[in-house]
Amino acid sequence: MTVLGASAWFRSGRDSSAVRVVSVLRVAALLSVAGIGSFAAHSHGRVAHLLLVIGLVGVPWSTIVFFCADRPDNRIALYGGPLGDLLVLFAVQAILDGAVEPVLPGYLVLVAFTVYTVGRSFAAMIVTGAIALTLVAHQIGPGEQRLHTSITLPLFVGVIAVLFLVERTTVLQEKATAASERLQGRADKILEHVADAVFVTDGAGRMLVCNPAAERLVGRPGQALAGAPCHEVVGLRSGERALDCSSGCALLRMPATDGHELWREDSSGRRQPLLAEAAEVPASNDGGSEVVHSMRDITRLKQAEEAKTLFLATASHELKTPLTVISGFASTLLRYPDIDDKMRGSALDAIHTRSIELTRIVERLLLSSRIEAGRLDLDLSVVNVTPLLRERVKSSAAGVSRTVTFNAAAEVPDVIGNPQALTTVVDHLLDNAVKYSPNGEPVVVDVSTGDHAVCISVGDQGIGMDAEQAQHCFDRFWQAESTDVRRFGGTGIGLYIVHSLVDAMGGSITVDSEPGQGSTFVIQLRREGAVPEQQPTSRKGEATSIREFMRQIGVPERTNR
Repeated sequence: MTVLGASAWFRSGRDSSAVRVVSVLRVAALLSVAGIGSFAAHSHGRVAHLLLVIGLVGVPWSTIVFFCADRPDNRIALYGGPLGDLLVLFAVQAILDGAVEPVLPGYLVLVAFTVYTVGRSFAAMIVTGAIALTLVAHQIGPGEQRLHTSITLPLFVGVIAVLFLVERTTVLQEKATAASERLQGRADKILEHVADAVFVTDGAGRMLVCNPAAERLVGRPGQALAGAPCHEVVGLRSGERALDCSSGCALLRMPATDGHELWREDSSGRRQPLLAEAAEVPASNDGGSEVVHSMRDITRLKQAEEAKTLFLATASHELKTPLTVISGFASTLLRYPDIDDKMRGSALDAIHTRSIELTRIVERLLLSSRIEAGRLDLDLSVVNVTPLLRERVKSSAAGVSRTVTFNAAAEVPDVIGNPQALTTVVDHLLDNAVKYSPNGEPVVVDVSTGDHAVCISVGDQGIGMDAEQAQHCFDRFWQAESTDVRRFGGTGIGLYIVHSLVDAMGGSITVDSEPGQGSTFVIQLRREGAVPEQQPTSRKGEATSIREFMRQIGVPERTNR
């Protein structure tokens, strides 16, 4: 195997620092020998010849290797150093009298170093070269060179044994290093992507390391946190009292639980609830200790708890209105059985109308619960949308005494959908168009045909929505009307249901709206025989629906300070 071939065997796990250290020692040793020899008064003959070889060849070559060793994995440093040492040892054997056998241990050291820094393949070349050069030195060396088999044979066997032993040790070291690096990389990757904020502090409470979630929590980069006191960076509070960390981590002194509900002020000065806990890392050899802090932002959980209460109150209000009407007219009929037929008919009609409204509210609440539980499963079939839409438009126009225009292409192909679900979607969009057009603005339903889908648009010229409202209008508990005194009722789940039903039919829905210019909702349903397209399974901005819901129902955000 050539030197270039051996370079492919070399791995970056080798200790390059050992090459640099040995290159320094090599230069120092050769310079010392050459310097001392040059000033020695009795240097003559073969010693002078050896010093000349070292000074003219050994020192320049070792200097070149020394400078090349500053660059990691440099081939001249890796292979040139051992080759130069091999030739220097051969020069000592060939020039000095009786130096053949005494130099053999030097070959042993050279082989051990080579197998550690470069590898077994190149070290085997060094062993072969050492044997060959020793035999050559025995033949050409001055005087009667002694090379006893009883000494040289065990020595070269030992060289080979050292070769395999050092190689085995190096391989084990590399495996241990690689395993450690894998574990470290895995831990860093987990820590980087874990959602909880993780801080590590020393025994004095100074920040050592933190993960990206912790940086986002405090709003500062990790470099700026290094060495900062933990209580100043995080500022945890229990109740209205700041945690006292002057005598050690206060979290460690708290009773052991699954987490402690604390809070801190965020960058805007608002209360940020956290679920925090801490654990002490066993002391290191130098006696120091570290503390790992884990903090989970539970702001959304707290908002969800409050939103649940607020939603129940809103739903109860929506249910109470028709129930009050039904109860009032029923009591009137029971108390005055002899009222005239016209009054009785009006009362029964009001009861019937409010009972339908009540049924619609309950059905939407139940459907929303089914969607959230993942139990929405529609039976899809071929649907002729034109007669279905024409009937729903006619029914809506008659129910609200408004003009609703229906425009359809001459030939509209059938779509893949569910008739009941499509009826629910269209009814709600029509109800919304009428509700948010309080001044009698026109409502238009258009049906057009695309290459792969049928487009159904429901448009009005009412109050419209701005860009942020349009972005969140399909979120649960959301309503476009956002004044403190709500002009329009509802629970804020209608468009959420519409989006879910359209998505379950394999379609898509979008909205185009401007304040004061009205809104147009466009549904695209797949034509019969068209290849289904991949539909998104989530809605952008849904994570903010709870906060938006609280805003829409007129409850201001609280700072809890």
